[in-house]
Amino acid sequence: MGSLTGNGLVGRAVKAYKGDEATGTLFVARSKTITLGSESIDVTSDGDSGFRTLLSEPAQRSIDMSVEGVLRQDDFVSIYLDPTNTTFLEAYTLVFPGIGSVTGDFFLSSFEMGAPYNEATTFTASVQSSGEWTFTPEVV
Repeated sequence: MGSLTGNGLVGRAVKAYKGDEATGTLFVARSKTITLGSESIDVTSDGDSGFRTLLSEPAQRSIDMSVEGVLRQDDFVSIYLDPTNTTFLEAYTLVFPGIGSVTGDFFLSSFEMGAPYNEATTFTASVQSSGEWTFTPEVV
């Protein structure tokens, strides 16, 4: 049984992998923020009597994810520091226990590292979806 209960979903149960769930790299993070977006298409005209009219189909759909935590792996650092690396677009899998998983291509759009004196090094990274993704509902 998944982690989705009448009280919600436990945040630590949501997982993000570079690659697939079985063989990919799990991102070890303290928090994950996932934004599911869709942009509307405004077709308002003079005949709409001053009320906005939107098409039922979105202009664009997107998934953006930010992760942050203590730096325990060098995946993001290596991608950014290697001057010969041109691969910022890769397959990712997001797993939501009790709901399902999303697989698709995501672009690593930012990486930030914090290294305060005498404390653990932290990181924040953001990825953005590119193209279609696949949602696979969890089978109960």
